[in-house]
Amino acid sequence: MYSLENEHESFKVDTRRRLIVLGGLFAGGAMLIGGQLFHLQVMNGGEYRNLAEDNRISLQPIPALRGRILDRHGRILVENSPDFQLAVIPELTGDIKALLKRMQPYLALPPDKIEKVLRQVQRQRGFLPLMVQSRLTWAQVNQIESRIHTFPGASIQVQTTRSYPNGDTAAHLLGYLGEVNEKDILQFPSINFRSGDIVGKTGMERMFELELRGKEGFREMEVNAVGRHIRELKRQPARPGPDLRLTIDVELQAEAERALMGLSGSTVCLDPNNGEVLAMVSQPSYDPNQFIRGFSSDEWKLLVTDPKRPLINKAIQGQYPPGSTFKMTVALAALREGKISPYTRHYCSGSVTRDNHTFYCWKNGGHGQLDLVAALEQSCDVFFYKVSEALGIDALARQAKNLGFGETTGIGLEGERPGLMPSRAWKKATYGHSWYPGETLITAIGQGAVLATPLQLASMIAAIANGGRIYRPTFVPTPKDQSPTPIHTTSIQASHLDLVRKGLIAVLHGKMGTARQYKPEKVMAAGKTGTSQVVKHKREKSGKLIKEENSRFKDHALFVAYAPVENPRLALSVVVEHGGHGASAAAPVAKRIFDFYFDKYGIPES
Repeated sequence: MYSLENEHESFKVDTRRRLIVLGGLFAGGAMLIGGQLFHLQVMNGGEYRNLAEDNRISLQPIPALRGRILDRHGRILVENSPDFQLAVIPELTGDIKALLKRMQPYLALPPDKIEKVLRQVQRQRGFLPLMVQSRLTWAQVNQIESRIHTFPGASIQVQTTRSYPNGDTAAHLLGYLGEVNEKDILQFPSINFRSGDIVGKTGMERMFELELRGKEGFREMEVNAVGRHIRELKRQPARPGPDLRLTIDVELQAEAERALMGLSGSTVCLDPNNGEVLAMVSQPSYDPNQFIRGFSSDEWKLLVTDPKRPLINKAIQGQYPPGSTFKMTVALAALREGKISPYTRHYCSGSVTRDNHTFYCWKNGGHGQLDLVAALEQSCDVFFYKVSEALGIDALARQAKNLGFGETTGIGLEGERPGLMPSRAWKKATYGHSWYPGETLITAIGQGAVLATPLQLASMIAAIANGGRIYRPTFVPTPKDQSPTPIHTTSIQASHLDLVRKGLIAVLHGKMGTARQYKPEKVMAAGKTGTSQVVKHKREKSGKLIKEENSRFKDHALFVAYAPVENPRLALSVVVEHGGHGASAAAPVAKRIFDFYFDKYGIPES
């Protein structure tokens, strides 16, 4: 039976049930929120506290000055110079376009530069300084500073920039800087690079990047929510890189470059007693300061499309047939194998014929009867054709490798090429064909497949000068309290070296020497001329050479030498691309270098 009392009791039960459910929901929500707060504040409180701190604190790097590069006498090759820059803070300038136009008479800002600055204004926050122009002259700085009150928001800032005070002197050796890329990051994993960082790209700048770079510092800045600096909290000063002193003699380097001026080629000068590089020239050159200033598209195109390859360091990357400079290697191999003696003589009629192929001597009428010394003095091809037949290519290859041919010198410069010393095994592996006897004859006069860099040639003649010791070419001076250690000793018999040296002395001082017109003024030197074919020579029916008129197909000219004969102090190689003849094009370069060096430093006592 329905009653009011029963209805009231049912309402109370239903209400109690709803309150329990509602209370449970509130309790569950509270527990969920509490758990989340516990997770955020207790479990991950430190992480979020750090994130908040990072929002408030900005670390700004302070770049370190790169170390200077000096020559062996302490003369500056590379330094850091002040770079005066004009910067503006857009939000303080009012009408920045009008400001730039008012500055134009003092800065000579081209219209495209103004447009570039205006575009940059749209990309960054208005309170951040914007660099308008760098490398301001002192006159421009004075003109701006004296009127700075009329240029609101503008200021002159001083940064440092790399400077090469000698311009293009030793450019390939010193190298240049550029913006970091993926290759740099992989090569220098210990450096914490950032986008836009500058790093050594070639030469000494690359080779000694870790030493020259120094250690950057930082500023710990307090910033607000939009990135404005409020105050500096902490500063760690940068540590500049140490100075790097090289073995290079900048005056000798400059003279060697003048000797090659207008030519395309290379010169390498070594101290034969320790492998120190005194000069390393590659021509034509470039100005590394241009990599700091920047190139226009036309300037860069002109540089990279130049057929004379000014960006290539030909001293280590140019590979050339060594021509007759290779004959001393053939001589030493034949003496070592007992195939010739000081009394061996061969007759040169101007050519030899093997397997229906004629191999010519450079002298059309021939040299007549010659021993080894005379064959080196007059650079007789036929003599060395005949010697190589008895010697064989593999014995020749062993001796050549003993003198450093066919492998890099280990100098440490990026991009060094190994050259090439052929052998039977090399040809079989490379081409799948057998070696032909005629190829041995061609190799014996430094033609065919054999290739060498100017640095390898300089290292070879240095070993002839010092008694057969191979030193790793180096740019770091040997400490005075230490003796240089050769990386390899060729074990060439002293009597064999003496015999070959007699021939090399006769090249410059003998009555029939191929370079007798270019012997040094003050010292007795020993050397060897060389001429290497670029294309196969054309001949008349009589065998006489037809002169090549196209300069691109003319022979390369080579010369290697050392001096003084009794107490060698300077060994060098010269390669003049398409120079024609070693005697007429390369030997004069060597003479000029020798005369300069011994006039400046005197003749060492024996």
